[in-house]
Amino acid sequence: MIRFSTSPVTPHTVGRKPLRLRLLVMPFCMALLGSYLTYHALQGERGYFAWGELSKQRAEKERELQAIQSANAELLERIALLSGPTPDPDYLDERVRDVLGFSAAGETVILIPPAD
Repeated sequence: MIRFSTSPVTPHTVGRKPLRLRLLVMPFCMALLGSYLTYHALQGERGYFAWGELSKQRAEKERELQAIQSANAELLERIALLSGPTPDPDYLDERVRDVLGFSAAGETVILIPPAD
């Protein structure tokens, strides 16, 4: 049986030192603080699990960036074909036919609907 400092001495508690609750308060508070900090280190807004989620988002954004950069490189290549003192005649002919709908005499135009 545990003997507290305020409890009377009984035959079961004779010879035992009284348990002082004051001595347990500080370790209990430190354990509580440690638990709080551990919880927030794992589950908090900037904790371990949030860091993993941010890593996933970063990888996704890097893939998007690569797709945008490749599309940008393709557009720059098209611009290079049309700009300069002498544009590429084949590409210019392709763009005129596509955008303006021009065709040469004797050609048959077959329109294919775009795939959805």
